[in-house]
Amino acid sequence: MIRKIFSILVILLAAAGCNRYDIDEILLEKSEISLTWKGQDQFIYDPVYCQFAHNSTTNEYRAFDDRLSDWFIVRCNARPDTEGQTLTADITWTSSNSTKSEKSLEFTVHRTDSKGRIWLWNKSKSIGIVIKNL
Repeated sequence: MIRKIFSILVILLAAAGCNRYDIDEILLEKSEISLTWKGQDQFIYDPVYCQFAHNSTTNEYRAFDDRLSDWFIVRCNARPDTEGQTLTADITWTSSNSTKSEKSLEFTVHRTDSKGRIWLWNKSKSIGIVIKNL
């Protein structure tokens, strides 16, 4: 009996220690072009210090600061423009101490708006991206 209680306690403590990333908190509250990874902002667009580019032929999106020290690039296999749409994308971005890259991730378009903004979410890696069709 003590063994069962101990096992249940260990499982509950392990579950409580898990960091869950909620799409509503991580992604859908964002209004600016941004990239978030595992609940941490990696890039947030500031129109005073940043640039954004979109190549509609290659479905590539680039956001970067004026010093080119912080940036991200998203290359999609299709133009993201419809809520519920699923697509594959390669992403590369700068983090606080390195450059990270992920290939062939599946993203879902969770939201779009009349300004051309698109909210993309990858559940397996907890990556949220807000981009814009220009």
